[in-house]
Amino acid sequence: MQDLRERHLKTQYELQRAGSSFNEIARELGLSHSTVLSVSNSRSVSAKVQARIAEKIGVHPAEIWPERYPEYKGDPE
Repeated sequence: MQDLRERHLKTQYELQRAGSSFNEIARELGLSHSTVLSVSNSRSVSAKVQARIAEKIGVHPAEIWPERYPEYKGDPE
């Protein structure tokens, strides 16, 4: 459970560095703040929310939630 909390906090930090927030993502997607937090905390799943969070940070969603994207092998260099 600690790993999930750490991942959530890291995601929050990366969003802040990118000039965004969970609140902003919720507004953009027309969702509640708690829905976006629930996805970030891995308590619920939404490909749409995961994609937007990852887009804001500049990574593929699999880099944040690897268990959801087992087919992802990373960007070829």
